[in-house]
Amino acid sequence: MKSIFLSDTEYEKVAARAEAMVEELDGLPYPKVKENMHELLRNFDMLHREALTRLFKEIIINHPDLHLKMQMDKSVKLLFSLYDLFHTEIQNGALAQEIMAGSDFDKYPRWIPVGNANALKENTVYKYAEEGEDVLICKSGGEIHAVKNCCGNTSLPLDGASIMQGYLICPWHGCNYRLSDGIMETNRLLSLKKYPINVSDAGEISVGLNM
Repeated sequence: MKSIFLSDTEYEKVAARAEAMVEELDGLPYPKVKENMHELLRNFDMLHREALTRLFKEIIINHPDLHLKMQMDKSVKLLFSLYDLFHTEIQNGALAQEIMAGSDFDKYPRWIPVGNANALKENTVYKYAEEGEDVLICKSGGEIHAVKNCCGNTSLPLDGASIMQGYLICPWHGCNYRLSDGIMETNRLLSLKKYPINVSDAGEISVGLNM
């Protein structure tokens, strides 16, 4: 697709700066400001996720040729990838089948409570299933992550995985996934699906489904 406002390089710089600014929020000395900013970002995420998923759903059903064209565009691919819409399952056509069958994608976005972060052990994975989603809750470096319980584009589960220095290590292949973004260390084209997550001040964990 033709550039309108920014070149691919400029777009990547803006995206990188936005990501860096979000990370800087954790360093703010004002707890209330930090809490409000994270809530604002979560709300923006939900608004964008819902609209983009509806758009992507429409494209897959009615404009499959445009779907392929979008994958070739750096800025469009980056945006859709941020919301897991170019995940391996989608590329293999599973999402299109679900849409045509009227299955899980008809469910509304919601936050599911999954436990308390203070009760989780460090460098440990916990399996959680809800609404057909098989999720792993992982605690590493005091941070909580939620990822899909399967290795890459296989059906092999990761609930037997170990965690070391921020990486989830597959018990089947020994491949390492970076928990911060789900990307496989040895193949950046493969990544785990990540679920949005929220941890309250009291440590209560909620995972976002159908977002």
